Amino acid sequence: MGIPTVEVLEVCVPSTVFLYNNVRKVENGEKARGTVVFAQGAKIAEAVAKYHDSTAKNASEAFNIFGKYAKESKVLDYAGKGVNWATHNVNPLICASGVYKTLTSDDKVHTGITQLGAISGMFLGEGLMKMNMSKVINEQNITKLAEGLKDAKGIGSIAQTLLKNNNGGKAAAIIKGIAFVCASMASYSLGERLATKVADNLCKDMGVEEDNNNTPMTKIDRMV
Repeated sequence: MGIPTVEVLEVCVPSTVFLYNNVRKVENGEKARGTVVFAQGAKIAEAVAKYHDSTAKNASEAFNIFGKYAKESKVLDYAGKGVNWATHNVNPLICASGVYKTLTSDDKVHTGITQLGAISGMFLGEGLMKMNMSKVINEQNITKLAEGLKDAKGIGSIAQTLLKNNNGGKAAAIIKGIAFVCASMASYSLGERLATKVADNLCKDMGVEEDNNNTPMTKIDRMV
């Protein structure tokens, strides 16, 4: 089938990595992340269907069939709208999973603070990447780099490949996707670590700690 288009790569590269990461989170017990997995998968499918001609045709036919029956069934109609909403609202689902994790935690104060810090850090990192990434990682810069390396030993063949058939733009899309994911995960991790320290100190000041069974205890509990 060849290398996908730039538009597909820009959506699918980061979404695929995020999908894998969220599957791992579900496997590790964060059940609420299942909705995020679903949304990321739907987002990938939508991108492929939209930009890949042969797939788009099949998807269009399938959607027409779905739409036909959706008119006759409110359940299917609501389901279709739900898929569409989830596909374009991954971030609210991530926030919702953080709220769910907090509400189901034995230590809601500590978990709430760490989740707020982690998600806030993630959004900040992603926002900075979106603002500046395209200024550095773009087709023009990748093409210039490939031009300068096309005669270099070892990587010359790779550089020459990038110079053919708009591959510079595709390479830029892949690099941007990977860079965005790395920044997002690093920002989430940094935000979580910083928030954990704040949560530890705050819970200590509030007199909240955990017993050996990981059940939160307060000063009153310890006095009984």
